[in-house]
Amino acid sequence: MGGLTITVITSKASSLNYGETIGNVSVLKKLSRGDGSQLTFVSDKALKYEIRRKGKEEKGWKLLDEKLKEYIEGNLKGSELDVDAFGKALVKDYHEFDLFGGLFTNLKTDKKVKLSYGDSVKRTCPVKVTYAFSVSEFSGDLNFLNNIDAYNRYIKHVEDKPEQAIANSEEHQSHYIYTLAVDLNRAGGWEKEDGSYEDVLSKEEKAKRVLDLLDIVMTLSRQIKGRWESLSPVFVVGGVFSSKHPFFMEGVEAQEEKGKLRLNVARLRECAELVPEQNKVVVGVLSGTFINESELRNAFSVKTIKEAFEELKKQVREYYGVSQV
Repeated sequence: MGGLTITVITSKASSLNYGETIGNVSVLKKLSRGDGSQLTFVSDKALKYEIRRKGKEEKGWKLLDEKLKEYIEGNLKGSELDVDAFGKALVKDYHEFDLFGGLFTNLKTDKKVKLSYGDSVKRTCPVKVTYAFSVSEFSGDLNFLNNIDAYNRYIKHVEDKPEQAIANSEEHQSHYIYTLAVDLNRAGGWEKEDGSYEDVLSKEEKAKRVLDLLDIVMTLSRQIKGRWESLSPVFVVGGVFSSKHPFFMEGVEAQEEKGKLRLNVARLRECAELVPEQNKVVVGVLSGTFINESELRNAFSVKTIKEAFEELKKQVREYYGVSQV
């Protein structure tokens, strides 16, 4: 039994997740706290979307697509779908289904398909991601937008629009904090109807998928409204532990001061004391990010971001019992 957990503070990024548009105002996703302040956030769905995108672009991940119909037809026994055979085939061939799970109901080919058991095909995701919450508070900043240049050059000549478009969008720049946890036992396997667990992938392929995930997180980015925003870590803490628990989800607290961050080192140290294997706690920092970096280095054995991720990857290899992948 084992789990990988990491908590990340991202690079400073701008306006990462918009919700519903009200009138001509694009509204950021926000959460109000008890003191009346507001934090902006990036939903877990948005983070997973960017992870899957980079997985496909950079690691060759296969994402769920229309070919699932072929997998249904290939695992039919008469008019009944063999749920276990179907699920194992998806785990083997689709990185998205293996790591992020899925739920299928009312499956059909030419007609509705009966299942060998249950009323749906479902997989609990081995990779869980929290919302990414901003470090700094939202202050209600707005950006006034118009398309006057494009309107004058071509829009008024080809579209039935008598005037330019005017819009406003909420803006917020901040570092963000989120946690990612991976159930290393569940990745690359399939849980059958009776609750038993069957390996689908080799230990080498299991390790590779988790290592690819760490590579993606190390250089994660967000594409939004024609912009690239970096979500690469300026701070990361975590490790592979015998207890499957997001130990540092409540342990990483920071505040912005004069363009830098101040980390609550005492809180982080207390959370680290809860970890069964304290010697495996990995801390990585981008130099110059924190005002109290010396305090952090006195409390922990601090690595660079690159070194921290290499150590995390080493722990994953050791867990699966593979040398190189």
